[in-house]
Amino acid sequence: MERFGSKARKTRHAEDVALAKAPAVALTGRAFFGKLLALSLAATCFGLINFGLLLWLPADLVSKGYSVAVSSKLLAESALIAFPTVFLVAFAYSAWSSKWSVVGSIAVTIAGLLGVLQLEFTDSGSPVLPVALLIVGTNALIAMLLPYTAESFPLRIRGRTTGTVAACSKAGGMVAQFLAILALVPPLALVSIIIMVPTVGALILVAWFGKETRGRDLRDLDPDGHTFAATGI
Repeated sequence: MERFGSKARKTRHAEDVALAKAPAVALTGRAFFGKLLALSLAATCFGLINFGLLLWLPADLVSKGYSVAVSSKLLAESALIAFPTVFLVAFAYSAWSSKWSVVGSIAVTIAGLLGVLQLEFTDSGSPVLPVALLIVGTNALIAMLLPYTAESFPLRIRGRTTGTVAACSKAGGMVAQFLAILALVPPLALVSIIIMVPTVGALILVAWFGKETRGRDLRDLDPDGHTFAATGI
């Protein structure tokens, strides 16, 4: 390791003292599991919408009398509307609030689900706005979810928690595709209601257990994060 500028040495007494006095941060308990549940639930809802509802929507529109070309054009227009979301989300997350940006993206997703329900129950109105809201909400959510997760947990469990949330974002899609393979896709109104329940739950839990991470020193999350601060190292 000396080739790369690293040298082994014995720890100093000041370092041993600082390590012994390091504050303890609980890695278990209601706050930990509540936060992990909230973010995992949000990730699962993203998967159900992105890999399920949005893929089933064109077929539902065709069954309502829309042409295949119109359905495809709808998704293209909605995606175009949602494109600036990436820049707005990055600005809001870094300059405004990380926590409330995530909560806002979940709220926009819920608004899109309500729009789909309105279309299904009334058979009136343009589907462009609900689909655009869903695309905007889900793209904003997934863009912020993993960075926010990484900023919300101590280093020793950061990889596990971020991996769990990432896996949940794919799990929702696996469930949706499994239903599609078995031709067991329920009516879109029922799908929207089923997805809305955990999405509302995720909104409440993130607002309750989520912590603001913008401008925060990640070392504050770790029991030993500031261990060597007093040593001048």
